[in-house]
Amino acid sequence: MTDYVETYSCPTCERTASGRGHLCHPREKGSFTCEFCSKSIDDPRHVCSTMLDKIEYVCKKCGRLAVYDSLLCEPELVSQD
Repeated sequence: MTDYVETYSCPTCERTASGRGHLCHPREKGSFTCEFCSKSIDDPRHVCSTMLDKIEYVCKKCGRLAVYDSLLCEPELVSQD
């Protein structure tokens, strides 16, 4: 059996992403469970204190911070300065 993943096209950068995907321009698709704090969240731009400790990437295009580079359209490592 094949599992299909819903994809989204970002109107800001026109890339596609699966699930919540990268969120230059978030899609409202109801609530999800944060993998870091386990809370049910409606805001796709949710950031909790546990997630803050793990953020490593910033998007050069929109400035969004993320734990995974796959969530951003133009990721680069956050400067350690």
